Amino acid sequence: MKTPGKPRGQALVEFALVFPIFVLLMVGIFDFGRVIWVNDTLSTASREAARYAIVHGGSASTLCPAGPHGPDEIAPDPGGTCPPYPNGTPYGLDSKQAIKDVALSWAQGASSNLTVSVCYGAVATCTGDTDAALATNVRGTPVMVTVSANVALSVPSLLGFSSFTFSSTTTMLVNH
Repeated sequence: MKTPGKPRGQALVEFALVFPIFVLLMVGIFDFGRVIWVNDTLSTASREAARYAIVHGGSASTLCPAGPHGPDEIAPDPGGTCPPYPNGTPYGLDSKQAIKDVALSWAQGASSNLTVSVCYGAVATCTGDTDAALATNVRGTPVMVTVSANVALSVPSLLGFSSFTFSSTTTMLVNH
């Protein structure tokens, strides 16, 4: 026998109203965690690349330096071609590309589209990879490493935003 006036299906209606909000909230929490993780990863990548730059120096295109090679490097073959260096590129350990490779290796999981720029000289005059006028990689020169990534997040994409750009910049003085 049914009791009169007892609502039937009330829990199903409440669940149908609350569940989408709950799912959106959970996905938002995961997105927020991803933002914190990407920010931390990019900060670490720029810091480690700047540290590498102040220890090893760098120039725009140091390819296969002449002279003795370090214990971990392979000497060029008699034909004069450059073997890959231990960092996996044809660039020497003291090139800007090697500095960028360090940043990219530290930021691998942050995004598939990372950009890294390295600039020597006064921070106010640095733009992208263009060094300040007459700046070199001598001791005491500031080096600025910027790592940027475009990251697509779930909840903002529901609102029409495609991706957000996150970036981190580290500046240190050359110490080699």
